[in-house]
Amino acid sequence: MQGISPNKNGFAESGWIGVRESLPFCISTSLFGVLFGVAAVASGFSVAMSLVMSGATFSATAQFAALQLWVHPLPLGSILLSVFLVSSRNILLGLSVSNYMDGNSLLARFLCLGLLSDPAVVMILREKRSINNLGYAFGYGAALWCSWMISVWLGFTFSNLFVEANLNALSFAGPLVMATMMMLFIKSGRGQVGCWAVSGLVALGMALLDFQPYIILPTAVIAGVILVLIQFEMRKVK
Repeated sequence: MQGISPNKNGFAESGWIGVRESLPFCISTSLFGVLFGVAAVASGFSVAMSLVMSGATFSATAQFAALQLWVHPLPLGSILLSVFLVSSRNILLGLSVSNYMDGNSLLARFLCLGLLSDPAVVMILREKRSINNLGYAFGYGAALWCSWMISVWLGFTFSNLFVEANLNALSFAGPLVMATMMMLFIKSGRGQVGCWAVSGLVALGMALLDFQPYIILPTAVIAGVILVLIQFEMRKVK
């Protein structure tokens, strides 16, 4: 990592740090974006529909979950429920990083919430630096969002170069995210390490037992939240 001045960087300066440090992760984000673009073509999406969904949702697992249910007539209730369940890991993200956003207004946090990403949270918890963490998360997420949008467009435009997408083959994405976050949080030694460890282990165990992804993610998140509540109660007793 590049050295950071002892004086705390402002929102904009921290945002540019986030942009620079997100570039390696943008590569993997782009791969999933291309896959989504190809899958969107197979599901009958137009390029406008693909880009609107990608820009507003900005979540590979949620978007692939929606595509699996995209049939006529459109089951809106099932789609909304599936997207909520596979996105439930964001509860753990919020619990882990909330104390690192001090000094920013509630409105600013809310406006930046849509760009909060897993790797940005890991970097914030790993690196103890004098930066505005909300600005860092915003810059990191904005760069990932741009790479996601561009790669979705590329996948849609050049879908004829790829084989037909098999959406079921991507069902590993949720458990893989949990497992990756578990390893990174334990390595960092900061934040809610226990909740991520429990969530990752539960997700991996359920995946090995062939549970469906829409069951794995919320169960893993609930297990982590329960551990956080237990730890909180134990601290109050002490």
